[in-house]
Amino acid sequence: MFRLAPLSFALALSACVTGSKPEPVGSVTVNNVTYPIEALSDGTWRVRVDGKPVVCAHATLEACFWSARHHLTARELLDDLG
Repeated sequence: MFRLAPLSFALALSACVTGSKPEPVGSVTVNNVTYPIEALSDGTWRVRVDGKPVVCAHATLEACFWSARHHLTARELLDDLG
């Protein structure tokens, strides 16, 4: 977990430095909830799940669907653990 902290900080810092705004490219629906998809200037896509960005495995709608679904499933499993 401690190894991810510097990487997360570096990614957050680079996002602030570039200053480019992500542009909307579509949305995905998981469990009857729709989540927006954004394209970043470097070509990566991310889906906003409850206001938090989840990076898509590839720049496709299907990849964003599965990234959002896996994120939600992982969050449910963590909630079950207490």
